[in-house]
Amino acid sequence: MFVLHHQEKTAIGILILVTLVCLAGTLMLDEMGKEQFSTEYETGMTDGTLVRWEGVVGEVYHAKGGSVIMDVSGVSIFIPSSAGDVPEITPGTSIRIIGTVQHWNGKEEISVKDGKDIRILS
Repeated sequence: MFVLHHQEKTAIGILILVTLVCLAGTLMLDEMGKEQFSTEYETGMTDGTLVRWEGVVGEVYHAKGGSVIMDVSGVSIFIPSSAGDVPEITPGTSIRIIGTVQHWNGKEEISVKDGKDIRILS
């Protein structure tokens, strides 16, 4: 039979408490969303910066493999097929997106990782 000493019981209790606090923090941050941690997009930002952008959709291009590339008020937006459920977006629609800045083939764009980070405004 396995017997735990007082110090071991205390250590296990602390580990359980820390795990619960981390889980609660994760759930709270997930509920709060990414938007409040993002910065308004500006040209020339560093790759990987979490940004938000709002504008009117211009051209929409559906690439092979299911990815979408579109122009939103002059900013290139990339939505990979792995983003999951993406709302139907047509030219003229006002949207707000949250994504990360990236450079691809020398061109700056915002990459949206999750369909939930696209909000239709009109």
